[in-house]
Amino acid sequence: MRVILVDDEPIIMQGLSVLIDWQSEGCEIVATFPNGKAALDFLRREKADMIITDIRMPECDGLQFIETIKEEKLSDAYIVILSGFDEFGYAKQAMKYGSMDYLLKPVDREELLNVVRRVHRLWDKRNEDEKRLDELAGAAAPGAGITRLFGVYDKKNSLNASIICKDNLDALTSAIEENDSKKIECRINAFYGECREKDLSEEVINFNISYLLFQLIHLASIQDDEVDQEEIMDFIGESSFEEGVKKGSSEYMLRFCTEYADYISQLRKSAGGGILIEVEKEIRSRDSESISLREMSQKYYINNAYLGQIFKKKYGMSFKDYLTDYRIQEAAKMLIRTDKKILQIAEDVGYKDSDYFVQKFIERMGCTPSHYRREHADQ
Repeated sequence: MRVILVDDEPIIMQGLSVLIDWQSEGCEIVATFPNGKAALDFLRREKADMIITDIRMPECDGLQFIETIKEEKLSDAYIVILSGFDEFGYAKQAMKYGSMDYLLKPVDREELLNVVRRVHRLWDKRNEDEKRLDELAGAAAPGAGITRLFGVYDKKNSLNASIICKDNLDALTSAIEENDSKKIECRINAFYGECREKDLSEEVINFNISYLLFQLIHLASIQDDEVDQEEIMDFIGESSFEEGVKKGSSEYMLRFCTEYADYISQLRKSAGGGILIEVEKEIRSRDSESISLREMSQKYYINNAYLGQIFKKKYGMSFKDYLTDYRIQEAAKMLIRTDKKILQIAEDVGYKDSDYFVQKFIERMGCTPSHYRREHADQ
């Protein structure tokens, strides 16, 4: 991941350069600049994946710098801003311009490390999404499985972020994975609503559905490694899919997605993944209790190490990290939706040590619980 630093104080720049081991975190500091103007000149020629920039600088300050990047579409880099305690108003404004996080001066090593790792996870996911879209274009080439349903689509001339209803389709995929009929219906309505709002042509809608199909094929393949694309395409072809989904019918789309959710459920059970669903239910129903991977392995009569392996394979993280993420997300909801004290919320999501809860909250959300509550008070 290519990183650039922008700050008019050389000692800050030097400190950031040595505060963490950038190379071991999969990063390279490719350039440093004393102001936004110099950094903009660089971005017009070179690529960056992450930008860490100060707010107050001569010639072109941080806000002007970020605004220009967005207006001229110079970079899709993740932007992190540096600010002092008395500059939080600037930081809020910068967040509105699209920067994803901020670091308070003097920068703490652990905070910097957490931000870099969070950005790297987002960067990895974006690269994976782009790879899938490339593969999707390949799947829509002559002779490929998806062509049986839609024919050829010209990715080179037509594919861009504005025509892919990605958020709604990804949420629909998740609802299908959960086999939640209410969520499926809600997400389908949201997808077709977005299509109408953007006034998408039939060709573009079909390509969006191709994107969904590719996601669903991938979803089936991770449930059972032995299932190949042709088998999945046969299921799709034999279902209600071709009856009306291609014609833009939300009714047929709902029927197809519901059938596919059942299909995924059957694959999961046959591949032994049903245990993971039970473990996930345990986490959601006992989020205020102490839960361990060992306890789950004993309860469901499965080897502890193997349960850890298949859990990480499905969710992309360890059981412990998944449990922490879920609890912190639940705590974030409570901070916004209730007037409970932070100590009570910590206990409600399974943390008896409030200091440890605050530490984990900052790691996941980038700020303290009280700060998070204040910032979302009007939402």
